[in-house]
Amino acid sequence: MKSVGSVIVSWDFSNGKDVGVLLVGKQVNGKVEVINAFQGEEAYELYRRLTVQKKKQKTSFAGEANK
Repeated sequence: MKSVGSVIVSWDFSNGKDVGVLLVGKQVNGKVEVINAFQGEEAYELYRRLTVQKKKQKTSFAGEANK
């Protein structure tokens, strides 16, 4: 399993017009491949967890692996 990588997260919460969605993808050979999709309350909860910074949260994990 690859231990380093990145994902692309996209969301659309259209102010109640449609059910909100959150997509998780990765880039493969220059194209984005969707890994997973969430909708409704689950999508919003994941969005909130990814974007709202906790108080006094560490912003860097550099050097912690060597402890």
